[in-house]
Order: sequence, then C-alpha cells, then structure tokens
Amino acid sequence: MKTNPRIDRPGKLVLKRRYRILVVDDDLDSRELVALAMVEAGYAAEVAQDGFDAVAKLQAVTPDLVLTDLMMPGMHGVDLAQWIRTYKPGLPVIVITGRETYGLRTDAEAYGAIACLVKPVNLEELLWTIERALAQTGSERAALPPS
Repeated sequence: MKTNPRIDRPGKLVLKRRYRILVVDDDLDSRELVALAMVEAGYAAEVAQDGFDAVAKLQAVTPDLVLTDLMMPGMHGVDLAQWIRTYKPGLPVIVITGRETYGLRTDAEAYGAIACLVKPVNLEELLWTIERALAQTGSERAALPPS
C-alpha cells in the first residue's frame, strides 16, 4: 500500500493512505490548479474536462472522491452528481461553483453532493471538507498500488 508521510506532531511521523480524487472542471486553469493542490496535499489526482469525460473515467476506475465544477457545458455538476448517485452510489461528490445560487446548490446536494463550495475556494476549507467526506464514507477501497 502506498502511503504519504505527514507530520502530526514534531518528531512523530503518521502514515496516511493515499486517496484518489477526480477533479472535474471545464476551465483548464482551475482544473490544473485544484489538481496540483490535491497532489501537494498528498492525494492522487486525476482530471476530467467536463461531465462526459468524468463519466468515461468513472466507468474505467472509481476514485475515492469527485470534486466537480457546477456550471459546465453539456453535462454540468448536478447532472454528474445525479449520474454518480445512480451508478456509483456511496462515492462522495463535492461541488465547486463560481455562482452562489441557492437553487443550484440545493439541487447539487439533493442529488448526492456532500458539500457545495463557492469559488474562489479557500484551500483549508476544501481540504477539511475532503477529509470530512472521506471519513464519513468510511471508504474501504484499496489504496493505490505501489508505483
């Protein structure tokens, strides 16, 4: 099992399982920035350019969590959350949106999103939300194989 060392307290090394996160956003800069932040935080990140690309990737492999933009052309975040709820039940979804629209946030959460965060996302809040989502799901998926 591949793990990432994290310092819990000075002098104490804690091993953390390496979770896989799928980052879905039609904006290249946002997608790459969030993916880089996930890697820097010790996660394995995969990217998808829209909901359709995400579905194709999800049919091949199941990550531990999906981070998706809400407003994307074609299949947007609510549609993707609904697809995941139907075909990958239990897979946590966090929606990120540039528009704070209560109705869209409510729809996203109704279709299974664990949280809906507003851009620009505070990195600490995002990481806390991810950790909480992973803990709540009690994910028992296998960790990444050693590379």
